[in-house]
Amino acid sequence: MFSFIIGLVNSSLVKALGFGVVVLGIIAYVIAIMVAIVGHEMAHGYVAYWNGDKTAKFMGRLSLNPIKHLDPIGFAMMMLVGFGWAKPVPIDSRNFKKYKKGMVMTALAGVTFNFIVAFISALILAIFTKLTASVALSDNALSYFLIFISYLLQLSVTFNIVLMAFNLLPIYPLDGFRVVETLAKPNNKYVNFMYKHGSQVMLVILLLSLFVGRFIPQLDILSNYLNAVRTALTWLFDKIFGLALNWI
Repeated sequence: MFSFIIGLVNSSLVKALGFGVVVLGIIAYVIAIMVAIVGHEMAHGYVAYWNGDKTAKFMGRLSLNPIKHLDPIGFAMMMLVGFGWAKPVPIDSRNFKKYKKGMVMTALAGVTFNFIVAFISALILAIFTKLTASVALSDNALSYFLIFISYLLQLSVTFNIVLMAFNLLPIYPLDGFRVVETLAKPNNKYVNFMYKHGSQVMLVILLLSLFVGRFIPQLDILSNYLNAVRTALTWLFDKIFGLALNWI
């Protein structure tokens, strides 16, 4: 978030319109994170519920209250470095009508939500940018509104793609691991290893990305992976929306 704020402070918009642009950017930043995280976790809970498990509902996790879903460390990571995690939704797979189907659908529900929101946000942003391209920004309410919507859509695309990509990693206890665990044969060596050492593996990756990666970019495993996914999806969205915008 600090780099985002610094970028805002040094932007031409702030120089032209004042510090209010920074405030709008910060508000958009927090809203985008909340929507990505809360929606991700609620998607897990609702899909589990549809597959027969009411644990999340009984535990009060089918709620729009962000406090119920935020993990303090994961949220701090999202705010500070742009990637993180939420408090896992409680799931009891014994309640699923069909175990494998329920587990895979529930595990992929969060990342599916993030992909859909990123796609819709990117589409709206493309249309919004084209429709407002000729609008001259000045110190008035309309300009501030347009700037806020632009920031919100851009950040929504970024955070939802990052949260999706991060959770698809096949590392315990992330969603990608749950899919591998469900589809793997019993006593799979990788699954057993991750149960024992997944937390340490994640800690090593985070330390490499946050500290060592600053000096040796090749070892910034997580950031390189997230940037690659974001670049690929941004290219895909641009191609799809380029065709759609020709009709506007």
